[in-house]
Amino acid sequence: MDRERLIRTVEAVLKGTGYKTARMEFRGSCFDIVASRLFLLLFIKASTNIDTVTEEQAEDLKRLARFFNASPLIVGIKTKNSELEEGVVYERFGIYALRPETLYDVLVENELPAIFAERGGFYVRINGALLKRLREERGYSINELAQLLGVSRKSLINYERGEQAVSLEVAIRLEELFDEPLAEPIDVLHSKVEANLNVNPETPLEKEIFDRLKKLGLGVVKVKKAPFNAVSREDEFRILTGIDQRKTRSTVKRAEMVAEVGKIINSDGVFILEKTRTEVVGEVPLIPKESLEEVKDADELIDLIEELKKEIKRQLFS
Repeated sequence: MDRERLIRTVEAVLKGTGYKTARMEFRGSCFDIVASRLFLLLFIKASTNIDTVTEEQAEDLKRLARFFNASPLIVGIKTKNSELEEGVVYERFGIYALRPETLYDVLVENELPAIFAERGGFYVRINGALLKRLREERGYSINELAQLLGVSRKSLINYERGEQAVSLEVAIRLEELFDEPLAEPIDVLHSKVEANLNVNPETPLEKEIFDRLKKLGLGVVKVKKAPFNAVSREDEFRILTGIDQRKTRSTVKRAEMVAEVGKIINSDGVFILEKTRTEVVGEVPLIPKESLEEVKDADELIDLIEELKKEIKRQLFS
């Protein structure tokens, strides 16, 4: 399966289960699809070989997930060494990665995977309290059960405390022995990730605009691998912020993508250019840097964006 087909497959599965989606056509983007349904928001990177997802892309993906209270996800087919197994969760720079079939099982069949891959094989997390109760009810001592499973006494104690993952082979033996499901499912749609939100601007123009936005009272988080340069926030109001020297075809394409993403994540977009005339692409205003310098606070910037959007609608329907 090539990357284009992979993206189409993921998008079809999402739409088939009621998600609204927007797709990116931005080279090197940290995400390819953003999807929302009710209170769930997903930023998804689709890559045939998950090892090609760079650390920089992953860090941006985690930043967006943290900023928007969303879940990041990588969907792929293989690593450089082997095919991804269906029903198994992998990790790339701290982000869950899985096959499209596994995503289908989660979204359509409501079946969460329990197996995860680490160096050395496949593992599961088990319900330690349940394991301890079953062991005691069946009359096994720690030493007896450890010998039966072929693990150390210390390992079994750690299993019961929830402090150690269990190899798939041992987990199967446990479930066969007690005839009870012990494996804990992995909720790949509600993952929480740590992210560094303090990233320096890459150009003098970015720094100048970031500083101005911060003076207006906006929180600003730099994003390197996306159609926008930063995400900004003032209370519940969030802005996808693009920055460019001047209007080009690339600027217009990026603004169009920001407009589509904004619809899914309920955020506005704005592009601030060194030099341009004020206009709107899609529903994303393009404004000159000088206009930003005239704004007094975050509320005034928000009002400016909203007024420009309303103005373009008036022109379209008048």
